[in-house]
Amino acid sequence: MVNTEQNGDVPIPVIGFDHVAIAVPDLEVAMKFYGEKFGCEISKPFIVGTQNIRMAYVYLGNAKLELMEPMGEGSPISKFLERNPQGGIHHICLKVPDVEAAAEGASQAGLRRLGGDKLAEGHEGQDLFFMHPKDTLGTLIEIE
Repeated sequence: MVNTEQNGDVPIPVIGFDHVAIAVPDLEVAMKFYGEKFGCEISKPFIVGTQNIRMAYVYLGNAKLELMEPMGEGSPISKFLERNPQGGIHHICLKVPDVEAAAEGASQAGLRRLGGDKLAEGHEGQDLFFMHPKDTLGTLIEIE
């Protein structure tokens, strides 16, 4: 375990875990699955126009699953589902106290950010960015 108090400043100081995002070919089927099979509370579906997806959250106590369904060919999720027709884990999301500082820290640490230097805007107006999976042990990581 790494202790940031002992090891000084780290490039991306994570303060928590937010969600695991799962790409699904049919959001309604996925929502029904988690509700009926596990008794989970699920948000109402909503549209994220900037990413061309419909999504819903499955609440799991202090974390959540983010179910994402593409709304057409322009969605990055549609490309993922072409390779994984049944769906699957798309990314994980970690929380930081300052997204802009974390983005700068990622760049200084040699971690490529998807989408260039500009921060993206999440569906609730929050700043976020993704790091390239080739730089993060094969996992697409969202920082928000």
